[in-house]
Amino acid sequence: MLDIKFVRDHPDEVQKNIEFRGGKVPVDEVLKADVARRELIQKIEKLRAARNIASSAKPSESEIKKLRQKREDLKKLEDELQAAERLFLDKLARLPNMSSDQMPEGKGDADHMELVVWIPGKGYLPKDKLGKGYSSATHMPKTKGKHHLELGKDLDIIDTEQSALTSGSRFAYLKGDAALLQFALFELFKNKLIAEGFEPMIVPVMVKERVLFGTSHFPEGRDQVYQVSTENIENHEQLFLVGSSEPPLFAYYMDKTLKEADLPRKFFAYTHCFRSEVGSWGKDVRGIKRVHQFDKLEIDALTTAEGSHEMMEYLRGLNEWLMQQLQLPYRVINKCSRDCGYNATYLQYDLEGWLPSQGEYIELGSNTDAWDYQARRLNIHYVDTKGDKKLVHTVNDTGIPMGRMIITILDNYQNPDGSITIPEVLRPYMRKDKIVPK
Repeated sequence: MLDIKFVRDHPDEVQKNIEFRGGKVPVDEVLKADVARRELIQKIEKLRAARNIASSAKPSESEIKKLRQKREDLKKLEDELQAAERLFLDKLARLPNMSSDQMPEGKGDADHMELVVWIPGKGYLPKDKLGKGYSSATHMPKTKGKHHLELGKDLDIIDTEQSALTSGSRFAYLKGDAALLQFALFELFKNKLIAEGFEPMIVPVMVKERVLFGTSHFPEGRDQVYQVSTENIENHEQLFLVGSSEPPLFAYYMDKTLKEADLPRKFFAYTHCFRSEVGSWGKDVRGIKRVHQFDKLEIDALTTAEGSHEMMEYLRGLNEWLMQQLQLPYRVINKCSRDCGYNATYLQYDLEGWLPSQGEYIELGSNTDAWDYQARRLNIHYVDTKGDKKLVHTVNDTGIPMGRMIITILDNYQNPDGSITIPEVLRPYMRKDKIVPK
């Protein structure tokens, strides 16, 4: 979250950013809540001091009564302070991160700025073919073909009918070559990341509230998160299913202080992820594009204050490397101010694959520089070479959303006979060059 001192000192700048980002809590409400809690703190401190002075000597009977009243008054004020602190923290937490001057202003898809577009066999589109929204779409390849769900059914590799019986809507079974395709994607990117010095991690997929608050998935994204019943959890802890390995990855370092020499720290995790998809009923209901359970290979990093943008560009380079290895058409967009993910975002790029049979882009992941917003909540610091203690910067990247990457491969590599040509780079892992109908 933002530093309250910064908010106090720069209220006009913060309010301008709130309006730029479409925030719902004005800065005045935050400052009002801040004043209220600070006034209570002062009252409590004065009352405690008076109580301590009065109790330092042997009190008379009348003084004992006054001390009892002071204790009651103090308890009441402390209860009021707890409520005031909760209100203040909730309002402060809803302020969006300050925005990069590279972030375009806008409300949605039509306002995102295209950074690069790449087509197999042709390379990058010239800059004059790029623009806002879907400017590049007219230059992208288009073919006749089937929807990925039809392909999945015909090849007997995707089954959403049986999953509807076992689990309900928005679940799927990946079978045979679809499962092997997912494993192959994992192996390809895992090997690249290890060669690049990333640390592999296996992380919990159930986490406490502080972890999701710390990474800014709470409070604004709470309706997207599955809450686990405490009835059968040890000590009746409240746990939540993650929608990404980003929260447990960064939370591994919460309340820790690193050395500047330890930075950057680069790590990745492959996890099952869960998302309620509230607000998306009726959207993308066919197939495996928007489901409640999905798998991701997430890549994240901790950096110095000066190194976060460089890290963001580096992770973007890894995303582009993967798409070019797979020979898949794609674009990278700079997300606009009112549609750039969550409040932690300082700057965000999205990678989108092109589906030639559908004539549309599909979001494959986000690359986000969160500046020190998450580190302040998670209390992650480093000591620089001068001995000064500073907040780290956090950068996160979706890496591979497995289901959506499979969709992109199926769409781009489908053949008129119903088979799927396997991308050349994945053939050593799958030990075949085609997926054919049984």
